Amino acid sequence: MNAEIMSFSQIQPTNLRDQVVDQIRAAIIEGRLKPNDHIVESMLTEQIGVSRTPVREALILLEQDGLVVSYQHRGCFVRSFSEQDVYDIFSMRTTLENFAGELSINEMTESDHQNLECLVEQQRAAIASGDFRQVRSIDMHFHEYIVNFSGHSLLIRNWRQIVAQIAAVLYVRAEAIPEYDEYLAVRDHMLIVDAYRKRDLDLLREVNRKINQRVAGECAFAVNSRLKKPSKPGAASAGMSKPRLPKRR
Repeated sequence: MNAEIMSFSQIQPTNLRDQVVDQIRAAIIEGRLKPNDHIVESMLTEQIGVSRTPVREALILLEQDGLVVSYQHRGCFVRSFSEQDVYDIFSMRTTLENFAGELSINEMTESDHQNLECLVEQQRAAIASGDFRQVRSIDMHFHEYIVNFSGHSLLIRNWRQIVAQIAAVLYVRAEAIPEYDEYLAVRDHMLIVDAYRKRDLDLLREVNRKINQRVAGECAFAVNSRLKKPSKPGAASAGMSKPRLPKRR
């Protein structure tokens, strides 16, 4: 972990563990901590201004969230995602979003549709201004709005368990494909809003499947690029596991 490029803020002595979790998670999903970076406890305690106990507790939670891995006698490292990890993450995302759709599509009002459209317009504005950290934040908020609307506690819990992993691999994609067209997400989100407005569950499932399959392929290309195993963007490499995404019912 490079001390010169890392910067953590001093925090107040309340809910220390959760605050440490938030800071390390943000550093990972924003790319300030890179895959395979060694997370040095002593450096974190010094920069954040806490004892080792909340740092260790935070790293345990982040390992449960799938963002870090620990090795006996070696310490903690930022997780490096494989191609299969990517497809597992996005197949789960497809399943969760489709379930959220089943619960929400006939319950959302025009006001909810407009709230989603407002997020899309905020995302469009963030792209235009070049604020790509905000772009990815709004992207997550868009999907989180739909999942939370379902009111299903287990669905929401499972979504929260993978959302940081999604954000982390999307950053890897942004780093590997700097010319990536961020406006694709704007188009994708408008297709989702359209399906909700039409109350067409079959259309929503098809839209979710196509979006997640494309994004999974892009992220698989990105993680392979990091591992120096190039594959074609948007598709699984020959001889490697195919994306296990749900088919349209």
